[in-house]
Amino acid sequence: MDLRREAVRLRDELQATLEVPAKIRWGGLGELTVTVDGRAVFSKRQVGRVPEPGEVARLVRGEIHEPHP
Repeated sequence: MDLRREAVRLRDELQATLEVPAKIRWGGLGELTVTVDGRAVFSKRQVGRVPEPGEVARLVRGEIHEPHP
């Protein structure tokens, strides 16, 4: 799997669907982390797979609309 291509797809998906600037980081050993507003919303290392199309956008929507105390 080409993680660079996947990272670009995720960044474009987030910016297009949510109009949220996203930082996508990929690295050695197949690491892929999606960070929005300084908070990791998806980590391939933690879940053991790449996100499905739309999955990260749904996670970010949950973060945006989740009430913070």
